[in-house]
Amino acid sequence: KITAVAVKKVSSLKLVAKKKSFKAKWKKIAGAEGYQIQYSTNKKFKKKNTKVKNTKEKTVTIKKLKKKKTYYVRVRAYKLDGSVKIYGKWSKMKKVKIKK
Repeated sequence: KITAVAVKKVSSLKLVAKKKSFKAKWKKIAGAEGYQIQYSTNKKFKKKNTKVKNTKEKTVTIKKLKKKKTYYVRVRAYKLDGSVKIYGKWSKMKKVKIKK
């Protein structure tokens, strides 16, 4: 039996640049069991320059980044349907310039 599980879109992504890192935070999505944050130096999120991190928190700090580079960031929420992750839509893409 297939069940439809809807996951809302993350709408309030905020980024703060730090030294060789950035902090991302967003509002909690009701019913979400975790979040996936994707960041890249490429605006189109091409595989080569893109990294993904899963978290259960609504705040995450990404470290070990290149200074003076611009990173593009987006987040989505997920729920578990058994052992399968069902993802919501990506948030609007935001960009952050890393400090020196």
